[in-house]
Amino acid sequence: MNTTDIEVIGSGNIGDKARQLLEKTQKLREIGFYTPRRSVLAEDFFDGIFQINGLGNSLREVKVVDNLESRIRLANLRPTEAFVLQDVIKSYGNSPLAIRSSAEGDARGTGIYKTEFTDTGIGNAIQHVLNVLASYFSPDAIAFRRDAATGEGFGVIVEHIIGQKLRWGDSYVLAPVLSGFGYTSTSRGEGYVNIVPGLGGGVETRDGERITKSAIQEFDGNLREYQYSERDAMWGGNKTMRKSALLQTDGTFLSNEYSSRAFFPATKYHSAQVSQTYIRLEDNIGRAFEEINLLTLFEMMRRMEEAFGRPQYFEWAMTLESRKPKYGITQVADISKKLDMMDFEDLGDVLFMGHTVIGAGIKECYRIANCWNPDDVETLHEFNQKNGGYVLLYSSRLTSGLSRGGIRQLQYSDFNNAYVFIEIQDAAHLGDPVAHLGGQLSMTGKLFGVLDYNAEIPPQWDKFHAREIEIGGLRVYDGKVKVVASERQNRIIVSAINQ
Repeated sequence: MNTTDIEVIGSGNIGDKARQLLEKTQKLREIGFYTPRRSVLAEDFFDGIFQINGLGNSLREVKVVDNLESRIRLANLRPTEAFVLQDVIKSYGNSPLAIRSSAEGDARGTGIYKTEFTDTGIGNAIQHVLNVLASYFSPDAIAFRRDAATGEGFGVIVEHIIGQKLRWGDSYVLAPVLSGFGYTSTSRGEGYVNIVPGLGGGVETRDGERITKSAIQEFDGNLREYQYSERDAMWGGNKTMRKSALLQTDGTFLSNEYSSRAFFPATKYHSAQVSQTYIRLEDNIGRAFEEINLLTLFEMMRRMEEAFGRPQYFEWAMTLESRKPKYGITQVADISKKLDMMDFEDLGDVLFMGHTVIGAGIKECYRIANCWNPDDVETLHEFNQKNGGYVLLYSSRLTSGLSRGGIRQLQYSDFNNAYVFIEIQDAAHLGDPVAHLGGQLSMTGKLFGVLDYNAEIPPQWDKFHAREIEIGGLRVYDGKVKVVASERQNRIIVSAINQ
Protein backbone atom coordinates (compact mmCIF):
# COMPACT_ATOMS: atom_id res chain seq x y z
CA MET A 1 0.00 0.00 0.00
CA ASN A 2 1.43 3.39 -0.89
CA THR A 3 1.24 6.66 1.00
CA THR A 4 -2.09 7.60 -0.58
CA ASP A 5 -3.75 4.50 0.94
CA ILE A 6 -4.78 3.19 -2.47
CA GLU A 7 -3.86 -0.44 -2.97
CA VAL A 8 -3.88 -1.85 -6.52
CA ILE A 9 -4.57 -5.59 -6.66
CA GLY A 10 -3.63 -7.38 -9.86
CA SER A 11 -2.12 -5.83 -12.96
CA GLY A 12 -3.26 -4.11 -16.11
CA ASN A 13 -5.71 -1.26 -16.59
CA ILE A 14 -7.37 0.26 -13.50
CA GLY A 15 -9.58 2.75 -15.36
CA ASP A 16 -9.43 6.54 -15.31
CA LYS A 17 -11.45 7.08 -12.12
CA ALA A 18 -9.01 5.02 -10.05
CA ARG A 19 -6.01 6.44 -11.92
CA GLN A 20 -7.00 10.05 -11.22
CA LEU A 21 -7.56 9.25 -7.54
CA LEU A 22 -4.22 7.48 -7.36
CA GLU A 23 -2.43 10.47 -8.88
CA LYS A 24 -4.30 13.21 -6.99
CA THR A 25 -5.07 11.85 -3.52
CA GLN A 26 -1.92 13.15 -1.84
CA LYS A 27 -2.48 16.67 -3.15
CA LEU A 28 -6.19 16.55 -2.28
CA ARG A 29 -5.25 15.72 1.30
CA GLU A 30 -2.79 18.61 1.42
CA ILE A 31 -5.57 20.94 0.31
CA GLY A 32 -7.74 19.67 3.18
CA PHE A 33 -10.03 17.08 1.59
CA TYR A 34 -10.62 13.70 3.20
CA THR A 35 -10.07 10.65 1.00
CA PRO A 36 -10.88 7.18 2.34
CA ARG A 37 -8.67 4.15 2.02
CA ARG A 38 -9.34 2.39 -1.30
CA SER A 39 -8.59 -0.98 -2.92
CA VAL A 40 -8.56 -1.20 -6.71
CA LEU A 41 -9.10 -4.51 -8.50
CA ALA A 42 -7.16 -4.13 -11.74
CA GLU A 43 -8.45 -5.48 -15.05
CA ASP A 44 -6.26 -8.59 -15.11
CA PHE A 45 -7.53 -9.64 -11.67
CA PHE A 46 -10.74 -10.77 -13.37
CA ASP A 47 -9.12 -12.97 -16.04
CA GLY A 48 -9.65 -16.11 -13.99
CA ILE A 49 -13.36 -15.36 -13.55
CA PHE A 50 -13.87 -15.13 -17.30
CA GLN A 51 -11.79 -18.24 -17.95
CA ILE A 52 -13.35 -20.58 -15.37
CA ASN A 53 -16.84 -19.62 -16.52
CA GLY A 54 -16.10 -20.13 -20.22
CA LEU A 55 -16.57 -16.49 -21.16
CA GLY A 56 -13.15 -15.73 -22.63
CA ASN A 57 -9.51 -15.29 -21.69
CA SER A 58 -9.76 -11.71 -20.45
CA LEU A 59 -12.10 -8.71 -20.24
CA ARG A 60 -11.13 -7.61 -23.75
CA GLU A 61 -11.65 -11.09 -25.21
CA VAL A 62 -15.07 -11.82 -23.76
CA LYS A 63 -17.56 -12.84 -26.42
CA VAL A 64 -20.79 -10.84 -26.36
CA VAL A 65 -23.42 -13.58 -26.05
CA ASP A 66 -27.01 -13.73 -24.84
CA ASN A 67 -27.40 -13.19 -21.09
CA LEU A 68 -23.74 -12.15 -20.77
CA GLU A 69 -24.42 -9.73 -17.90
CA SER A 70 -26.41 -12.38 -16.05
CA ARG A 71 -23.68 -14.98 -16.56
CA ILE A 72 -21.07 -12.63 -15.08
CA ARG A 73 -23.28 -11.78 -12.11
CA LEU A 74 -23.70 -15.52 -11.44
CA ALA A 75 -20.08 -16.41 -12.16
CA ASN A 76 -17.97 -18.71 -9.99
CA LEU A 77 -14.61 -17.56 -8.66
CA ARG A 78 -11.40 -19.56 -8.57
CA PRO A 79 -10.07 -20.07 -5.02
CA THR A 80 -7.24 -17.63 -5.77
CA GLU A 81 -9.54 -14.69 -6.55
CA ALA A 82 -12.04 -15.67 -3.86
CA PHE A 83 -9.39 -15.68 -1.10
CA VAL A 84 -7.98 -12.33 -2.23
CA LEU A 85 -11.42 -10.73 -2.31
CA GLN A 86 -12.25 -12.13 1.11
CA ASP A 87 -9.07 -10.65 2.55
CA VAL A 88 -9.77 -7.26 0.95
CA ILE A 89 -13.30 -7.11 2.29
CA LYS A 90 -12.31 -8.31 5.78
CA SER A 91 -9.69 -5.56 5.93
CA TYR A 92 -12.43 -2.91 5.97
CA GLY A 93 -13.84 -4.18 9.25
CA ASN A 94 -17.53 -3.65 9.91
CA SER A 95 -17.99 -0.45 7.94
CA PRO A 96 -20.38 -0.43 4.94
CA LEU A 97 -18.66 -0.29 1.57
CA ALA A 98 -19.08 1.39 -1.79
CA ILE A 99 -18.19 -0.77 -4.81
CA ARG A 100 -17.43 1.60 -7.70
CA SER A 101 -16.68 1.16 -11.37
CA SER A 102 -13.56 2.63 -12.98
CA ALA A 103 -13.57 2.53 -16.78
CA GLU A 104 -10.96 3.67 -19.25
CA GLY A 105 -11.65 7.18 -20.56
CA ASP A 106 -14.38 7.83 -18.00
CA ALA A 107 -12.77 9.52 -14.99
CA ARG A 108 -15.71 11.83 -14.53
CA GLY A 109 -18.24 9.04 -14.07
CA THR A 110 -21.18 9.14 -16.44
CA GLY A 111 -23.63 6.69 -14.90
CA ILE A 112 -23.03 4.14 -17.65
CA TYR A 113 -21.34 1.73 -15.23
CA LYS A 114 -22.66 0.69 -11.83
CA THR A 115 -21.85 1.78 -8.32
CA GLU A 116 -23.28 -0.33 -5.50
CA PHE A 117 -23.41 -0.08 -1.72
CA THR A 118 -23.11 -3.00 0.66
CA ASP A 119 -22.26 -4.09 4.17
CA THR A 120 -19.12 -6.10 4.79
CA GLY A 121 -20.66 -9.57 4.51
CA ILE A 122 -18.13 -11.35 2.31
CA GLY A 123 -20.57 -13.13 0.00
CA ASN A 124 -22.71 -10.03 -0.31
CA ALA A 125 -19.76 -7.81 -1.18
CA ILE A 126 -18.37 -10.28 -3.72
CA GLN A 127 -21.76 -10.33 -5.43
CA HIS A 128 -21.69 -6.55 -5.72
CA VAL A 129 -18.21 -6.70 -7.26
CA LEU A 130 -19.58 -9.09 -9.90
CA ASN A 131 -22.58 -6.80 -10.50
CA VAL A 132 -20.30 -3.83 -11.13
CA LEU A 133 -18.08 -5.93 -13.41
CA ALA A 134 -21.13 -7.08 -15.40
CA SER A 135 -22.16 -3.47 -16.04
CA TYR A 136 -19.13 -3.13 -18.34
CA PHE A 137 -20.92 -5.43 -20.79
CA SER A 138 -24.36 -3.79 -20.81
CA PRO A 139 -25.73 -2.61 -24.21
CA ASP A 140 -25.59 0.97 -22.89
CA ALA A 141 -21.92 0.64 -21.94
CA ILE A 142 -20.91 -0.97 -25.23
CA ALA A 143 -22.69 1.73 -27.27
CA PHE A 144 -21.25 4.49 -25.09
CA ARG A 145 -17.64 3.29 -25.47
CA ARG A 146 -18.09 3.15 -29.23
CA ASP A 147 -19.59 6.66 -29.48
CA ALA A 148 -17.24 8.30 -26.98
CA ALA A 149 -14.16 6.44 -28.29
CA THR A 150 -12.98 5.91 -24.72
CA GLY A 151 -11.03 2.76 -25.46
CA GLU A 152 -11.36 -0.48 -23.51
CA GLY A 153 -10.37 -1.22 -19.93
CA PHE A 154 -11.96 -1.54 -16.52
CA GLY A 155 -11.22 -1.77 -12.81
CA VAL A 156 -13.34 -1.95 -9.67
CA ILE A 157 -12.84 0.24 -6.58
CA VAL A 158 -13.68 -0.91 -3.05
CA GLU A 159 -13.86 1.78 -0.35
CA HIS A 160 -15.61 2.91 2.82
CA ILE A 161 -18.83 4.89 2.44
CA ILE A 162 -18.13 8.43 3.61
CA GLY A 163 -20.75 9.05 6.27
CA GLN A 164 -21.82 9.12 9.89
CA LYS A 165 -24.69 7.67 11.89
CA LEU A 166 -27.89 9.65 11.33
CA ARG A 167 -31.24 9.07 12.98
CA TRP A 168 -33.86 7.40 10.79
CA GLY A 169 -37.08 6.80 12.69
CA ASP A 170 -36.20 4.58 15.65
CA SER A 171 -33.00 3.38 14.03
CA TYR A 172 -29.84 4.79 12.47
CA VAL A 173 -28.33 4.88 8.99
CA LEU A 174 -24.85 5.62 7.71
CA ALA A 175 -24.85 8.60 5.37
CA PRO A 176 -23.12 11.92 4.82
CA VAL A 177 -24.95 15.00 6.04
CA LEU A 178 -24.61 16.57 2.58
CA SER A 179 -23.27 15.33 -0.75
CA GLY A 180 -23.17 16.29 -4.40
CA PHE A 181 -20.91 17.16 -7.27
CA GLY A 182 -19.13 20.30 -8.40
CA TYR A 183 -16.97 22.08 -10.96
CA THR A 184 -14.06 24.25 -9.88
CA SER A 185 -14.80 26.47 -12.87
CA THR A 186 -16.82 26.23 -16.08
CA SER A 187 -16.81 27.73 -19.55
CA ARG A 188 -19.31 30.29 -18.25
CA GLY A 189 -16.89 31.44 -15.55
CA GLU A 190 -17.12 30.55 -11.88
CA GLY A 191 -17.61 27.03 -10.67
CA TYR A 192 -20.40 25.66 -8.52
CA VAL A 193 -21.45 22.86 -6.22
CA ASN A 194 -24.70 20.94 -6.38
CA ILE A 195 -25.97 19.93 -2.93
CA VAL A 196 -28.50 17.51 -1.45
CA PRO A 197 -28.78 15.88 1.98
CA GLY A 198 -27.60 12.33 2.43
CA LEU A 199 -25.85 10.05 -0.04
CA GLY A 200 -25.70 10.17 -3.79
CA GLY A 201 -28.32 12.82 -4.55
CA GLY A 202 -25.90 15.10 -6.37
CA VAL A 203 -25.29 12.55 -9.05
CA GLU A 204 -28.02 9.92 -8.72
CA THR A 205 -30.98 12.32 -8.88
CA ARG A 206 -31.99 15.73 -10.08
CA ASP A 207 -32.82 17.02 -6.63
CA GLY A 208 -30.68 19.62 -4.94
CA GLU A 209 -29.42 23.06 -5.74
CA ARG A 210 -26.57 24.55 -7.71
CA ILE A 211 -24.73 27.13 -5.61
CA THR A 212 -21.99 29.45 -6.86
CA LYS A 213 -19.46 31.29 -4.76
CA SER A 214 -20.98 34.66 -5.64
CA ALA A 215 -24.44 33.48 -4.54
CA ILE A 216 -23.26 32.20 -1.14
CA GLN A 217 -21.05 35.27 -0.56
CA GLU A 218 -24.22 37.36 -0.16
CA PHE A 219 -24.73 35.46 3.10
CA ASP A 220 -21.06 35.49 4.16
CA GLY A 221 -20.86 31.85 3.14
CA ASN A 222 -23.44 30.63 5.67
CA LEU A 223 -25.46 27.79 4.18
CA ARG A 224 -28.33 28.16 6.65
CA GLU A 225 -28.64 31.88 5.94
CA TYR A 226 -28.67 31.15 2.23
CA GLN A 227 -31.43 28.59 2.68
CA TYR A 228 -33.57 30.88 4.86
CA SER A 229 -33.05 34.25 3.22
CA GLU A 230 -36.64 35.61 3.30
CA ARG A 231 -38.82 36.60 6.23
CA ASP A 232 -42.53 36.13 6.82
CA ALA A 233 -44.33 38.71 8.97
CA MET A 234 -46.94 36.13 9.89
CA TRP A 235 -44.32 34.43 12.04
CA GLY A 236 -43.07 37.57 13.70
CA GLY A 237 -40.04 37.88 11.44
CA ASN A 238 -38.89 34.27 11.74
CA LYS A 239 -37.05 33.02 8.70
CA THR A 240 -38.93 30.84 6.24
CA MET A 241 -37.79 28.85 3.24
CA ARG A 242 -36.50 30.90 0.37
CA LYS A 243 -37.36 29.89 -3.16
CA SER A 244 -34.70 27.23 -3.21
CA ALA A 245 -34.40 23.61 -4.16
CA LEU A 246 -31.68 23.14 -1.56
CA LEU A 247 -32.42 20.45 1.00
CA GLN A 248 -36.04 20.20 0.02
CA THR A 249 -38.10 18.01 -2.25
CA ASP A 250 -41.87 17.68 -2.10
CA GLY A 251 -41.96 20.42 0.53
CA THR A 252 -39.59 18.74 2.95
CA PHE A 253 -36.48 20.52 4.16
CA LEU A 254 -34.16 20.95 7.11
CA SER A 255 -36.58 22.64 9.50
CA ASN A 256 -35.96 23.59 13.12
CA GLU A 257 -36.42 19.92 13.91
CA TYR A 258 -33.74 19.12 11.35
CA SER A 259 -35.78 16.52 9.49
CA SER A 260 -34.86 16.02 5.86
CA ARG A 261 -35.29 13.83 2.87
CA ALA A 262 -32.05 12.05 2.18
CA PHE A 263 -30.45 9.50 -0.09
CA PHE A 264 -28.58 6.62 1.47
CA PRO A 265 -28.57 2.84 1.70
CA ALA A 266 -32.12 2.06 2.66
CA THR A 267 -31.83 -0.76 5.16
CA LYS A 268 -30.34 -0.31 8.61
CA TYR A 269 -26.83 0.12 7.30
CA HIS A 270 -26.72 -1.05 3.70
CA SER A 271 -28.43 -1.66 0.39
CA ALA A 272 -27.60 -2.43 -3.21
CA GLN A 273 -29.46 0.68 -4.33
CA VAL A 274 -29.61 4.33 -3.32
CA SER A 275 -33.07 5.09 -1.95
CA GLN A 276 -34.86 8.16 -0.66
CA THR A 277 -36.50 8.69 2.71
CA TYR A 278 -36.48 11.05 5.69
CA ILE A 279 -33.74 11.52 8.26
CA ARG A 280 -33.55 13.50 11.47
CA LEU A 281 -30.44 15.43 12.36
CA GLU A 282 -30.04 15.13 16.11
CA ASP A 283 -29.43 18.26 18.10
CA ASN A 284 -25.63 18.10 18.09
CA ILE A 285 -25.54 17.75 14.29
CA GLY A 286 -28.39 20.19 13.75
CA ARG A 287 -26.68 22.94 15.74
CA ALA A 288 -23.44 22.38 13.84
CA PHE A 289 -25.37 22.55 10.56
CA GLU A 290 -26.28 26.15 11.45
CA GLU A 291 -22.59 27.05 11.25
CA ILE A 292 -21.61 25.50 7.89
CA ASN A 293 -19.73 28.06 5.80
CA LEU A 294 -19.36 27.07 2.16
CA LEU A 295 -16.68 29.67 1.43
CA THR A 296 -14.24 27.18 2.93
CA LEU A 297 -15.25 24.62 0.30
CA PHE A 298 -14.96 27.16 -2.51
CA GLU A 299 -11.47 28.09 -1.36
CA MET A 300 -10.52 24.40 -1.44
CA MET A 301 -11.96 24.21 -4.96
CA ARG A 302 -9.80 27.15 -6.03
CA ARG A 303 -6.71 25.45 -4.65
CA MET A 304 -7.70 22.19 -6.37
CA GLU A 305 -7.79 23.83 -9.80
CA GLU A 306 -4.53 25.63 -9.09
CA ALA A 307 -2.83 22.42 -7.94
CA PHE A 308 -3.84 20.36 -10.98
CA GLY A 309 -3.49 23.13 -13.55
CA ARG A 310 -6.95 22.82 -15.09
CA PRO A 311 -10.64 22.81 -14.07
CA GLN A 312 -11.81 19.81 -12.04
CA TYR A 313 -15.07 17.89 -11.83
CA PHE A 314 -15.49 16.26 -8.42
CA GLU A 315 -18.01 14.31 -6.39
CA TRP A 316 -18.01 14.86 -2.64
CA ALA A 317 -19.64 13.96 0.67
CA MET A 318 -19.64 16.00 3.87
CA THR A 319 -19.72 14.79 7.47
CA LEU A 320 -19.54 16.83 10.66
CA GLU A 321 -16.77 16.18 13.17
CA SER A 322 -16.37 18.30 16.31
CA ARG A 323 -19.03 20.59 14.83
CA LYS A 324 -16.83 21.24 11.77
CA PRO A 325 -17.51 20.15 8.15
CA LYS A 326 -15.25 17.44 6.77
CA TYR A 327 -15.33 17.26 2.97
CA GLY A 328 -14.56 13.90 1.40
CA ILE A 329 -13.79 13.30 -2.28
CA THR A 330 -15.24 10.21 -3.98
CA GLN A 331 -13.96 11.02 -7.46
CA VAL A 332 -12.21 13.75 -9.40
CA ALA A 333 -11.50 14.39 -13.07
CA ASP A 334 -9.82 16.93 -15.34
CA ILE A 335 -12.21 18.85 -17.58
CA SER A 336 -11.72 21.31 -20.41
CA LYS A 337 -13.28 24.74 -20.67
CA LYS A 338 -15.16 25.21 -23.93
CA LEU A 339 -14.42 28.81 -24.79
CA ASP A 340 -16.90 28.80 -27.67
CA MET A 341 -18.65 31.87 -29.02
CA MET A 342 -21.40 31.16 -31.56
CA ASP A 343 -23.15 33.60 -33.90
CA PHE A 344 -26.79 33.89 -32.86
CA GLU A 345 -27.58 36.92 -35.01
CA ASP A 346 -29.58 35.15 -37.73
CA LEU A 347 -31.99 33.01 -35.73
CA GLY A 348 -33.95 31.71 -38.72
CA ASP A 349 -37.35 30.03 -38.32
CA VAL A 350 -37.07 29.20 -34.61
CA LEU A 351 -38.88 26.20 -33.16
CA PHE A 352 -37.30 26.11 -29.68
CA MET A 353 -34.76 27.97 -27.59
CA GLY A 354 -33.06 26.62 -24.49
CA HIS A 355 -30.67 27.23 -21.61
CA THR A 356 -28.49 25.15 -19.22
CA VAL A 357 -26.48 24.15 -22.27
CA ILE A 358 -23.95 21.34 -22.52
CA GLY A 359 -21.69 21.31 -25.57
CA ALA A 360 -21.10 23.72 -28.41
CA GLY A 361 -21.39 23.71 -32.18
CA ILE A 362 -23.76 23.52 -35.11
CA LYS A 363 -25.63 20.39 -36.14
CA GLU A 364 -28.15 19.67 -38.88
CA CYS A 365 -30.75 17.10 -37.88
CA TYR A 366 -33.48 15.44 -39.88
CA ARG A 367 -36.23 14.77 -37.34
CA ILE A 368 -37.31 15.62 -33.80
CA ALA A 369 -38.48 12.65 -31.73
CA ASN A 370 -40.96 13.50 -28.96
CA CYS A 371 -40.58 11.30 -25.86
CA TRP A 372 -42.87 12.63 -23.15
CA ASN A 373 -44.49 9.63 -21.47
CA PRO A 374 -42.95 6.47 -19.98
CA ASP A 375 -44.80 4.47 -22.63
CA ASP A 376 -42.83 6.37 -25.29
CA VAL A 377 -39.46 5.00 -24.15
CA GLU A 378 -39.82 1.58 -25.80
CA THR A 379 -41.04 3.14 -29.06
CA LEU A 380 -38.12 5.59 -28.93
CA HIS A 381 -35.76 2.64 -28.49
CA GLU A 382 -37.11 1.08 -31.69
CA PHE A 383 -36.96 4.44 -33.51
CA ASN A 384 -33.35 4.93 -32.37
CA GLN A 385 -32.29 1.61 -33.90
CA LYS A 386 -33.39 2.77 -37.35
CA ASN A 387 -32.72 6.52 -37.24
CA GLY A 388 -29.72 8.72 -36.53
CA GLY A 389 -28.88 12.40 -36.45
CA TYR A 390 -32.15 13.47 -34.85
CA VAL A 391 -33.16 15.79 -32.01
CA LEU A 392 -34.68 14.20 -28.91
CA LEU A 393 -37.34 16.24 -27.11
CA TYR A 394 -38.06 14.53 -23.80
CA SER A 395 -39.44 14.95 -20.28
CA SER A 396 -37.01 15.29 -17.37
CA ARG A 397 -38.90 12.68 -15.36
CA LEU A 398 -37.58 10.02 -17.76
CA THR A 399 -33.94 10.66 -16.78
CA SER A 400 -34.22 11.35 -13.06
CA GLY A 401 -31.70 8.65 -12.14
CA LEU A 402 -34.13 7.02 -9.71
CA SER A 403 -37.01 5.04 -11.16
CA ARG A 404 -39.71 6.80 -9.21
CA GLY A 405 -42.93 4.84 -9.07
CA GLY A 406 -41.50 2.23 -11.44
CA ILE A 407 -41.26 4.70 -14.35
CA ARG A 408 -39.13 3.34 -17.19
CA GLN A 409 -36.08 5.60 -17.42
CA LEU A 410 -34.23 6.54 -20.57
CA GLN A 411 -30.96 4.64 -21.00
CA TYR A 412 -28.06 5.45 -23.30
CA SER A 413 -28.94 2.72 -25.83
CA ASP A 414 -32.45 4.25 -26.14
CA PHE A 415 -31.08 7.50 -27.58
CA ASN A 416 -27.43 6.99 -28.57
CA ASN A 417 -28.05 7.85 -32.24
CA ALA A 418 -29.50 11.29 -31.44
CA TYR A 419 -27.35 14.38 -31.95
CA VAL A 420 -29.23 16.92 -29.82
CA PHE A 421 -31.26 16.73 -26.60
CA ILE A 422 -33.90 19.24 -25.53
CA GLU A 423 -35.23 18.56 -22.04
CA ILE A 424 -38.71 19.61 -20.97
CA GLN A 425 -38.58 20.10 -17.22
CA ASP A 426 -41.77 18.88 -15.58
CA ALA A 427 -43.33 20.45 -12.49
CA ALA A 428 -41.34 18.30 -10.06
CA HIS A 429 -37.98 19.13 -11.64
CA LEU A 430 -35.72 21.44 -9.70
CA GLY A 431 -33.59 22.85 -12.49
CA ASP A 432 -30.22 21.13 -12.81
CA PRO A 433 -29.50 18.49 -15.47
CA VAL A 434 -28.29 15.25 -13.95
CA ALA A 435 -24.52 15.10 -13.80
CA HIS A 436 -24.17 11.64 -15.27
CA LEU A 437 -26.40 12.29 -18.26
CA GLY A 438 -24.45 15.47 -18.91
CA GLY A 439 -21.25 13.45 -18.82
CA GLN A 440 -22.60 10.94 -21.33
CA LEU A 441 -23.57 13.69 -23.76
CA SER A 442 -20.46 15.86 -23.55
CA MET A 443 -18.15 12.86 -23.93
CA THR A 444 -19.95 11.75 -27.09
CA GLY A 445 -20.09 15.21 -28.69
CA LYS A 446 -23.85 15.66 -28.35
CA LEU A 447 -25.64 18.92 -27.55
CA PHE A 448 -28.03 19.46 -24.64
CA GLY A 449 -30.32 22.25 -23.47
CA VAL A 450 -33.38 22.79 -21.30
CA LEU A 451 -36.45 24.09 -23.13
CA ASP A 452 -36.97 27.79 -22.34
CA TYR A 453 -40.64 28.73 -22.15
CA ASN A 454 -39.72 32.34 -21.36
CA ALA A 455 -37.24 32.87 -24.21
CA GLU A 456 -37.48 35.86 -26.55
CA ILE A 457 -39.13 33.44 -28.96
CA PRO A 458 -41.15 30.93 -26.88
CA PRO A 459 -41.68 27.35 -28.13
CA GLN A 460 -43.48 27.40 -31.47
CA TRP A 461 -45.76 24.43 -30.90
CA ASP A 462 -48.02 25.23 -33.87
CA LYS A 463 -45.08 24.93 -36.26
CA PHE A 464 -43.92 21.76 -34.53
CA HIS A 465 -47.30 20.01 -34.64
CA ALA A 466 -47.88 21.07 -38.27
CA ARG A 467 -45.13 18.66 -39.35
CA GLU A 468 -45.66 16.00 -36.72
CA ILE A 469 -46.24 12.43 -37.85
CA GLU A 470 -46.31 9.05 -36.12
CA ILE A 471 -43.54 6.52 -36.66
CA GLY A 472 -43.97 3.18 -34.92
CA GLY A 473 -46.18 4.77 -32.28
CA LEU A 474 -43.76 7.65 -31.60
CA ARG A 475 -44.67 11.26 -32.41
CA VAL A 476 -41.98 12.77 -34.64
CA TYR A 477 -41.45 16.19 -36.25
CA ASP A 478 -40.64 15.22 -39.83
CA GLY A 479 -38.40 17.95 -41.17
CA LYS A 480 -34.83 19.21 -41.34
CA VAL A 481 -33.64 21.50 -38.51
CA LYS A 482 -30.50 23.43 -37.66
CA VAL A 483 -29.22 23.50 -34.07
CA VAL A 484 -26.76 26.11 -32.80
CA ALA A 485 -25.48 25.75 -29.23
CA SER A 486 -22.97 27.51 -26.99
CA GLU A 487 -22.21 26.31 -23.47
CA ARG A 488 -20.30 29.53 -22.73
CA GLN A 489 -23.20 31.73 -23.90
CA ASN A 490 -25.71 29.32 -22.31
CA ARG A 491 -27.93 29.29 -25.37
CA ILE A 492 -29.26 26.67 -27.78
CA ILE A 493 -31.59 27.31 -30.72
CA VAL A 494 -33.45 24.79 -32.89
CA SER A 495 -34.62 26.31 -36.18
CA ALA A 496 -36.57 24.78 -39.04
CA ILE A 497 -34.89 24.59 -42.45
CA ASN A 498 -37.36 25.23 -45.23
CA GLN A 499 -37.41 22.37 -47.74
